[in-house]
Amino acid sequence: MNVDADGRVRVDGPLTFATVSARLADSAPLFRPRQRLSFDLSGVTAVDSAALALLVEWLRLGRQKGVQVEFTAVPAALRSLAEVSELDQIDASLAAP
Repeated sequence: MNVDADGRVRVDGPLTFATVSARLADSAPLFRPRQRLSFDLSGVTAVDSAALALLVEWLRLGRQKGVQVEFTAVPAALRSLAEVSELDQIDASLAAP
C-alpha cells in the first residue's frame, strides 16, 4: 500500500477474510506521524464483515497514533454492513449518503 504526499491511500481488490490480515500488516507503516490518512476504497471489488473490522482497526490505529482517518468511495455493500452493525454512527463516511 502506498500513500501520496496528501495522505491518500488507494485500496484495490477484495477486502475479505482472505485478504484483510495482509492489508492490515501492509498498512501499519502508513500510521507514522502525519496529520491524516484518506483511504480511497473505489478500487475495492468485494467485501465481507472482515472489511468492516479492518476499517474499524484503521480508525483505532489513527486515534492511537494521532492520525485523522477518513474513507472515501465506500462501497454500498460495506455501508450496508456498517449500518446493520450500527458502526455507521462512529464514522460519518460509513453512513449511507
